[in-house]
Amino acid sequence: MRICNLKTENYRNLTDNPPKFCDGLNILYGSNAAGKTNTLEAIYLFAAGKSFRTKSDKDFITHGKDFAHVEICYDTQSMKGKSMAINFLQSGQNVLKSMLVESNAVDKASEFLGNFRAVLFTPDHLELVKGAPEERRRLVDMALCQIKPRFVKALNEYGKILAQRNNYLKSMKIRSQKADLEYLDVLNRLLAQAGGIIVKQRGLYCENLDRFATEAYGNITSDSERLFVNYISRAKIGNLSDEEECTDALYSLYKASTHKDVETGRTSVGPHRDELMIYIAKSADKRKILQSINSEYEKSEESADGNMSGFAARTFGSQGQQRSAVLAIKLAEGEIAKERCGEYPVFLLDDLFSELDSARRERLCRMLEQRQCIITACDKASFPIMNSVNIINVCGGKYKAE
Repeated sequence: MRICNLKTENYRNLTDNPPKFCDGLNILYGSNAAGKTNTLEAIYLFAAGKSFRTKSDKDFITHGKDFAHVEICYDTQSMKGKSMAINFLQSGQNVLKSMLVESNAVDKASEFLGNFRAVLFTPDHLELVKGAPEERRRLVDMALCQIKPRFVKALNEYGKILAQRNNYLKSMKIRSQKADLEYLDVLNRLLAQAGGIIVKQRGLYCENLDRFATEAYGNITSDSERLFVNYISRAKIGNLSDEEECTDALYSLYKASTHKDVETGRTSVGPHRDELMIYIAKSADKRKILQSINSEYEKSEESADGNMSGFAARTFGSQGQQRSAVLAIKLAEGEIAKERCGEYPVFLLDDLFSELDSARRERLCRMLEQRQCIITACDKASFPIMNSVNIINVCGGKYKAE
């Protein structure tokens, strides 16, 4: 998959459409606030359906204008010249959003997502290793939404039922009323049905993530350390490939926690509380590493909040290690998408080279050569000298190919 053209109108500070992107490495360089990250954001909208920087669609529209338009033209292995577009229209205090695929309007996210696929890296993704568990769950969910349309529906359904259950539990607690256990059991079954799909797909995805990320991290670091990734759920599931087993295990988990949830006024277990563990070690003994990971997770479950961010902070060392780990995971995302869909997604890499020494920068670029990448940097000196690189200067929202 490769993006050919990006067209924008009244989108943030972008005042000109960029030159055509080449098949390999495309470098956008320029000073801060030049429009480099805005360019990546505009492209990523078509992969995720939303921004990685803001929750407000109003932010996309250039100040003083009442609409914004973004459009891409891209090629896949099976078809060239495919198109997608998004429009944002200011309507009073609200912004109306419309999405088009091949000039046809679509209303559902599941119809929009999965057409154009991209892997995104930004400096904020360092939170994957030192931040809260929801950051790591979001990483997996966003990747799955691009390759598993059924996952999008299950995730939305789970969110609605979870909110319904939590609102009911909270209301009963505030009013000091006795909860209707039969009603909660109905919600438990509905949560388990949607959650079973989520746990299955997350678990299987993380098995592949571990497989590819371990190899990528070894290549980046010359095998000086090992990276391990493991998905951990409170539900006791023997076979992640068996969706019925995942559903039954989750139902048992919700049922067992019902009385506790009534007392606390919230749902304490389920996919919304699961963890993706990321571990760096010198040892190559995966069995021992996973035992250590599970031990750390069990300790965290005994605490009041069950937050694993302390574990991640203790495990990872330098900024370079953290960045290398996240980049390895991002490279693994691309490999999984290729294995599933038959071609690499487009890689959008913001401020890629910071905190990496020259040797790691060069190794990383060599690893990216067979993929279409759009990389941002502050200056030319920050990226290795390589052949066949499309260099584009960005200044004040305008582009100039070199």
